[in-house]
Amino acid sequence: MAISFDTNLLTSYYQSRYGGTGASSTSALLGKKYAPTAPWSITNTKIDEQVSEAVKSAMLGKKLVDESAAKLDLPGASADYRKLFALYQGLSTLNGVAERMNGKNLTSTEKNRIQQIFTKGLAEITAYADGAEFDQIRLNRGELMTVAKTKIGAPVAKEEYLGGVALLKGDSSTVVPAFAGDVKFTMSIKRVNVTHNVAIDLNDMGATPRTLTNVLAHINGKLAADGLETRFASQRVPGEPRTITVGGKPVTLPATQDSWALKVKVDSGETVTFGAPSTAGSVYVAQSVGDPNPDGKTTTNDGVTNRQLLKFQTDTTSVPTPPQDDGANWVDGRAWAEDLAKSVQNVRATTVGPDGAVYVLADVDAAVSGQEIKGAKDVALMKYDSAGKLLYTRTLGAADQATGMALAVSADGKIAIAGSVTGGLEGATDGPLNSGATGSFATNSDSFVTLFDADGQEVWTQRRGARQADEATNLAFAADGTVYVAGRSKSTMPGTTAIGDWDGYVEAFKADATGKVSTVFTQAFGSTGADKPAGLVVDGTSLVVASNENGRAVLRRFDVSTATPSLTATRDLGDLQGGELTGLGIDGGQVVVAGTTKNGALSAGTITRALAGGTDAFAARLDAGLGVSGADRLAYYGGTGDDKATSVAVAGGQVWIAGSAGTDLPGQPAVGKKDGFLTRLDLDTGAIDWSRRFTGKEGYAAPSAIAIDTQGSTVLDRLGLPKGTLDFTDSAQVSAFSSVRTGDQFQVLSGSGAKKTITIETGETFTTLATKLKRALGFQAKVETVTVEGVRRLQIKPMNDRSTIELFEGKTGKDALSLLGLTEGIIRNTITEDGKTVPSDGKAMMFGLGLPTDLNLKDSEQVNHTLAELTAAMNQVRAAYKHLQTASTPQAVLDAQKAAAAASGGKVPTYLTNQIANYQAALNRLSGG
Repeated sequence: MAISFDTNLLTSYYQSRYGGTGASSTSALLGKKYAPTAPWSITNTKIDEQVSEAVKSAMLGKKLVDESAAKLDLPGASADYRKLFALYQGLSTLNGVAERMNGKNLTSTEKNRIQQIFTKGLAEITAYADGAEFDQIRLNRGELMTVAKTKIGAPVAKEEYLGGVALLKGDSSTVVPAFAGDVKFTMSIKRVNVTHNVAIDLNDMGATPRTLTNVLAHINGKLAADGLETRFASQRVPGEPRTITVGGKPVTLPATQDSWALKVKVDSGETVTFGAPSTAGSVYVAQSVGDPNPDGKTTTNDGVTNRQLLKFQTDTTSVPTPPQDDGANWVDGRAWAEDLAKSVQNVRATTVGPDGAVYVLADVDAAVSGQEIKGAKDVALMKYDSAGKLLYTRTLGAADQATGMALAVSADGKIAIAGSVTGGLEGATDGPLNSGATGSFATNSDSFVTLFDADGQEVWTQRRGARQADEATNLAFAADGTVYVAGRSKSTMPGTTAIGDWDGYVEAFKADATGKVSTVFTQAFGSTGADKPAGLVVDGTSLVVASNENGRAVLRRFDVSTATPSLTATRDLGDLQGGELTGLGIDGGQVVVAGTTKNGALSAGTITRALAGGTDAFAARLDAGLGVSGADRLAYYGGTGDDKATSVAVAGGQVWIAGSAGTDLPGQPAVGKKDGFLTRLDLDTGAIDWSRRFTGKEGYAAPSAIAIDTQGSTVLDRLGLPKGTLDFTDSAQVSAFSSVRTGDQFQVLSGSGAKKTITIETGETFTTLATKLKRALGFQAKVETVTVEGVRRLQIKPMNDRSTIELFEGKTGKDALSLLGLTEGIIRNTITEDGKTVPSDGKAMMFGLGLPTDLNLKDSEQVNHTLAELTAAMNQVRAAYKHLQTASTPQAVLDAQKAAAAASGGKVPTYLTNQIANYQAALNRLSGG
């Protein structure tokens, strides 16, 4: 007969017998307080009330952290508790402030107020957490890490090129449309100082079907016959689900078919250059697509737009027409369309370099190409090859805001960019009246100019400023490398005299044999009204500037053969009647100026195509000396609606204009709600040689910049391959693959020593940075470059179990730590004791809040991110409290608490479970069970 036994009796028995104490003694132990009551332990209603009151106080400007307000209900408790409770209350209050941003119908004023209070509160909590000293724990505002790796780095050359065009979808054994017709290209492959010229002509395949497999075999056979190791292969690109909007709701469609592209695997000992026997003209167009105002209200900011870069082939007489690129809103002649990063807000300039690459100057408001930016808005220079593949991105590194307005490339491949900057810009050489980031004029913009070498490495940056706002709007290179700048200023630039409201200026920068840059001259010009330069070209030893002056189109010519420029000619084309000049070009001793106007009788020579109505785009070709000539020609382009020119380019005697279409256009029916246009005008006859009207996402397309390559289109476009040499290398300089600038800093600390400042120097690489870090950390850290997912990153680890390393951000506007992708915090080794991870140095337990200093509430995504970060930080405070509480409680009480938990349905300790099993077995034996 088996006897049933109530195990709860054994548990009660255990509690009464534990440690030789009686039941009353155990109850006394369990009832005694060993840690003060935590602020999160009270009822939820009480917590909500306290937080609500704290948030109200914070909104009135009161402090968030107050140690004196932290109540401890246990006499003699450690001061660490008071500090933890004060920190928790501060974080909780800050969290409540952030949650207010989710309120409905907030005005912009209310949002600004919440953001201001939040920023102030975050700074207060940051300072408190950084300064608080604890006796029994170690608490760091940053993260706890066992290793730190930079998030950014230089890509490791893969020595392979993936084509940018999907040649076909589905079965790779089918005939490829892009291979049809007269497909010929060349490959010049240099190997051991010998160049092998390999001609590829698919006509040599005869009747063999031009499938992907067959064409690859044909090309590779040619390469092998020449003893070369480079090979072609195919790359499968998996199809992806698509999301469309139906009835205002997103709907996910099934994944598209897999597609196939060409891949070129280049041998490490070979250099490959692509060419083609036949070339054609191409135009690159940067545009904005998407509805900028869906609800039609000027008081809301609900537009969802993005930027694109398009390539058009403009001549098909000797090069086969590009097949449809299978993209949305395709039009005949479009070779490809590339979406730019979501952070790109504007593209104001594009140009083609001597190597056929396309340079794009953009404004960005967040990380681009994996590079975080310092301030609210920065400038990015992006280089694309002729197939639309991004080769590199360079960011300016402005501490506050910067805008890119001008771009130029010299004959030897140097790149200059210019625009305006507000706030700090480390590493820039400042002009004498530069407002910089401090003083009475700190909020005013300054002009900047940056020169990069042919590899995209910064050579120098000049910052010039008037006391009031100024900006650089146009750039041009002289044959001797001098960089000429045109811009405008609200007050006098250094060395000039004020003329009117906004004055135009021209300026020149030149480096000497040692590389030192000097300002050759600065010359003001303009009217007594508001002026704005719209174009700048170099003609020998003269500059020609186009300018919008008090509503009129004015051109000026300056002799710059000496250090003191002289005005030699001025030409006023007339009142633009609400329009504006867009750009200026030079070709064959003549200048071409373009813009928008309602004036059908501009003073710009013989009219070969008349104004159609409303506002029209126009282009005028004039003698470069600006004298009136019988050869001067003027042509308008547009329909009866309001059309607008936004960019002009001149090359090979051809004049191209891009802009926004109004209603009708000659021979071009509307395709969307607000279309873009691209046209080539023959100014001699007024004929339209080539034109396209196109639209974009949601029926909106707004071209903003164009660039011409008279030989940019080849049959390679059909194959997704670039014209020119495949270059897999990139700069190793830290400033080339991040927004870090010379002079930026961060701090490090080894153990209990003093903080050491690490300053970024010109030409800094991970190798030089690793050497600096090792020395600054007293050789207590292992700092090396490691390759992670094809990118070379910097890695920091403690040298041994006793070493601890701390990383600290640099000063606001000069911080290099976050831009390198490193996190503030402690790097230490750990060990496992009794199932717990603890510091290996044997000292007090460590806790890391992981609280960033750059949290903000600028949009819903950032609000959610901030709330998550604050919650995580509060959880770390709770963990620190739990550690203190456990450490202050006798082990006997901890074991009794476990038993009590078991008695109430909690998990029974293993030893107690075994004891109960033994008692039950004994009873079974006694009863014969």
